[in-house]
Amino acid sequence: KAWSILEHAIHEIYNHNASGLSFENIYRNAYNMVLHKFGDKLYSGLVTTMTSHLKEISKSIEDAQGGLFLEELHRKWDDHNKALQMIRDMLMYVEKTYIPSTHKTPIHELGMNLWRDNIIHSGKIQTRLLNTLLELVLKERTGEVINRGLMRNIIKMLMDLGSSVYQGDFERPFLEISAEFYRGESQKFIECCDCGDYLKKAERRLNEEMERVTHYLDAQSETKITNID
Repeated sequence: KAWSILEHAIHEIYNHNASGLSFENIYRNAYNMVLHKFGDKLYSGLVTTMTSHLKEISKSIEDAQGGLFLEELHRKWDDHNKALQMIRDMLMYVEKTYIPSTHKTPIHELGMNLWRDNIIHSGKIQTRLLNTLLELVLKERTGEVINRGLMRNIIKMLMDLGSSVYQGDFERPFLEISAEFYRGESQKFIECCDCGDYLKKAERRLNEEMERVTHYLDAQSETKITNID
């Protein structure tokens, strides 16, 4: 019974119905489960319940068309973070006693890992996300105005998921495609411009890349993007 109360609460939080929940009652049930040695059941139930919600969320992100894809991803990420905070608050006793004593992953980190595995590394999202981000960078490089605020939010999400996610899912491919872009462009510049013009264009591009870092990339990307071959 105690677990079904907690499970219901997690569902309600993800469904934006948390206002009707009694956090005191939920906290007490979590406390009792840990006290009576049902911590494992609670924790594995938490993982299962969160995973099932994230699989649903993944579908809604996958279904988002065109420019709505990043917006939906960001909106759901925002929702997930709020849900995670509430879940962590209501399971504070679990967080402070059961998790350290069993060396389980803390709730916030667990939520990040589940988001990474079920959303960012989902077969239908991972490549699409990378391609969308790289396409936006290319558009900006060729003079189009893009939604930098949204880009910043999505890139920050990748950074929040850990440097390995940011680097593997965005930065490395970004640097590779940037090197390719600038190799092609510098070849054109060399063919059509004199030395002075070439240097001016190169300097302008360098400034643009540094500005891009300021607006929506990880600060540590600056030395990498300004030193690509």
